[in-house]
Amino acid sequence: MGERLLRAYASYYTHGEATGGGGGGSAAKRFIRSAYVRNRYAAASGIIDRLIGTALRAASYDTSGIDEQFRFAPKAPAKVLDYGCGSGEYLLRLHPLGHDLAGAEYDPQLIGSMAGRGIAIADVATLEESHWQSEFDHITLAHVLEHVPDPAALLRRLHGWLKPGGTLYLEVPNADATGLAMFGRYWRGLEAPRHFALPSQPALTRALEAAGFASWTQHINTCARGWVWAESLEATPVEDRAALQAKMAAAPPETRANAEFLTFVARKPDA
Repeated sequence: MGERLLRAYASYYTHGEATGGGGGGSAAKRFIRSAYVRNRYAAASGIIDRLIGTALRAASYDTSGIDEQFRFAPKAPAKVLDYGCGSGEYLLRLHPLGHDLAGAEYDPQLIGSMAGRGIAIADVATLEESHWQSEFDHITLAHVLEHVPDPAALLRRLHGWLKPGGTLYLEVPNADATGLAMFGRYWRGLEAPRHFALPSQPALTRALEAAGFASWTQHINTCARGWVWAESLEATPVEDRAALQAKMAAAPPETRANAEFLTFVARKPDA
């Protein structure tokens, strides 16, 4: 089974070169974004960064898209683990901000890819339950839970690796997504054979509670619906697309229950 899964991942998107991401838009927008990121996430920020951060909060400016990119991490110098880190894109996004970073990865082609940048990547295949205990302020699990045969066991393991009061960022395709109801087997979130199972919102909250998490907040990844539906439509037979486009136009607004992805930040109880 392991060899078959490795073949299934041979051309997976995580094999792309990690760049650390970047901001588009005008120079002014990039400047404001960078100032917000430094003020919100970096260990050190200047007075201009703090002024811009204060102004954005006073104006109730929506920073959710930026915070989603940084997976709602705590301010540096927090210790952060990206479990299933792929090519290291997220770790490189945090790297200039002063966080203490570590990764864990399943794919042998990607282990060691961050060594030259001073970021250690552990091999999931050799990780013992006790490898880390109460060590991390924040663990991210972005589109990983659906790839493992025992999601509940993984949530318990990561709970043990968090410090008291630490947080887990988790995103997974939603079994109750509007897109799945429309596109069926062509929905981008299914990804057989790489995805073993997809949770619904109630199932995921029960799993978090059973793993020991005390509280959680759900966010809606507002960027997901557009590209997930576009790729799903492209995968469907041409003769079915007109009817699907009509369904897309009449689809209900995205809610926490029907969102394409379930995006949670869960907190371990304080000691």
